[in-house]
Amino acid sequence: MSGEPHGARTELLRAFAGTGRNHPYLAFALNSLCNRDCTFCKPRRAPDYGHRDRPLTPADYMAIAEEASAWGVLKAHCSGGEPTLRGDILDVVAALSKGLGTGAVIGLTSHGNLRRGLSVQALHEAGLTYLNVSLHSLDPGRSAEIMGGGDSNETLATIDAALALGMRVKVNCVLQRSFLEDAFGVAELAKRRPVAVRLVELQRIGPAKELFPREFVAEAEVRGHLQTWFEGAGEVPRSELGVRSPGRYLQPPGWEGSIGFISNSSCATCSDANRIKITPTGIARPCILRNRDIELKPHLADRTLTAAFTHLFRAVLERNGNEAWQGFHYVDYDLRWDRFERLKGASALPLLPTASGMSACCSLRRNLGVDQ
Repeated sequence: MSGEPHGARTELLRAFAGTGRNHPYLAFALNSLCNRDCTFCKPRRAPDYGHRDRPLTPADYMAIAEEASAWGVLKAHCSGGEPTLRGDILDVVAALSKGLGTGAVIGLTSHGNLRRGLSVQALHEAGLTYLNVSLHSLDPGRSAEIMGGGDSNETLATIDAALALGMRVKVNCVLQRSFLEDAFGVAELAKRRPVAVRLVELQRIGPAKELFPREFVAEAEVRGHLQTWFEGAGEVPRSELGVRSPGRYLQPPGWEGSIGFISNSSCATCSDANRIKITPTGIARPCILRNRDIELKPHLADRTLTAAFTHLFRAVLERNGNEAWQGFHYVDYDLRWDRFERLKGASALPLLPTASGMSACCSLRRNLGVDQ
């Protein structure tokens, strides 16, 4: 691809390597449509824009992945909405895998109830290397209550099918006070399966704002409940799990898998954020708290993606100096809603009051240097 001189790319890559941070990866939201209605997300409240907004095509994804590969990017992750509802999902996965080339790591987040005609094996053959599965209760009735439908047994079958193919599997479970025991039951999947169960704090965003005051449970509290599990637990390196986000993944003695936390409400994580987020219509967002967005479609048409990636890598490098970040990192603030409007040249969010203090888990992480 043409664009700014490749010397700028070399300089930016050298500067990024000097920070010691993880190399950026591409986080694609493939759609905004979902056939579930989780209590903390409520996608059915949002209009289904379908193809009226002209989402990116498999050819677009391949071109973006090819340019990303020149920047040393080896990983792409697909989410939604529910990305498997796209009729061309196999083509998208194949395009990303081919575009990134040898050693590509391609992941996907799903609720695990795959539509008829789609299988984990087909996704794997297209190039998928790991799967993130959303599961919030093992009880089918309570799972359907949380997610607005679906079958947790089908989700478990999807997990087992991925493991049988040798794929890495992570299980995302959102912590809610009304379903805390359910979350602990999901966490126990790691006892006999080599999965990384990630207990996810509620964030005060979107529909979850209504739930937050009564349902939020902090990581520090959950660690107290699970203290006996963590006694003598060994730490699993993030590199071994294919995980790039901050946090500690612990493997209790005798367990096949591990338990980790995603705690963006109680623990600040911006210092290690490394995702370049790309919406269904091709808006790339290197930082969700500051308006450094760039539309990729014009660069796709003009074959100037190198210039676009130069902008993106500069923005990622400058993220730690973002004045809009004061202790909170709303990781999925605008990916779920592709039409989130930004004011030109302004922060996406108002300046937040300085956090009064860090939770115990954040202090522990800082002392251990795991967020550096």
